[in-house]
Amino acid sequence: MKESKGHYKEVIDRWISDEKSRTCGAEAQQRYIETHKHRFNYLYNLCLKLNPDKKAAVLDVGRSQLSAMLSNYYKHVSTLGLDIDEDEGGHREIEPSKMNSIIFNLNKSKEIDLWPDKKFDLIIYSEVIEHLYEAPEYTFLFFRSLLNIGGYLICTTPNSAYLAKRICSFIGKNPLPGIRLYNKNPGHYREYTKKELINYATMCDLKVIDHKYINFKQVITSLKYRIVKYFSNICPSLKGSQILILQK
Repeated sequence: MKESKGHYKEVIDRWISDEKSRTCGAEAQQRYIETHKHRFNYLYNLCLKLNPDKKAAVLDVGRSQLSAMLSNYYKHVSTLGLDIDEDEGGHREIEPSKMNSIIFNLNKSKEIDLWPDKKFDLIIYSEVIEHLYEAPEYTFLFFRSLLNIGGYLICTTPNSAYLAKRICSFIGKNPLPGIRLYNKNPGHYREYTKKELINYATMCDLKVIDHKYINFKQVITSLKYRIVKYFSNICPSLKGSQILILQK
């Protein structure tokens, strides 16, 4: 029996609805905040260490609770990302921020004519690069254009060489989840190594101030992750995340 296109549309719409409900609802937002609260606190303190000037111009790439935390200290905080009506997922604030918002799709970073005419002393590019399908070199070049001389760019992203991911590959499992059915809230398209990130930065004439591996997740209860944490403490390059501090 030949099935109609309407039938297939119903199937696709159901898939998208289920994915959107799982990844973009209030429960997903609360789960994201709980998962990333240690990262937010770490980055907040790092920002104050790198630039303690309350009048510094700060840009937080994406919208999250970190944006609100930064705005409680710095007087000039902006966010950069998709239009608030299109920006969905657990990462965004439950209540839209009242701070200045720059509308820009990072997957269009190679389109120089679209670049905003702004300058910042500090840019936080945290847990974003892995969600982009465009080459990361373009975003590093884009952010360099937004930095004042002497300004800092902080990039955090998962470590593609994380021990837990190596174990998954060893036993025949893909360490990355599949491409999501709802692409307005994409998952991870690609994850990177330390060498790759540093190569992108140097290509864009950004000075590498520091790089370190870190485990942002503080509460790990399963035996598997306790073992992973133990060995990653012995060999830092096996930790789950990494931080790159760059300067113009």
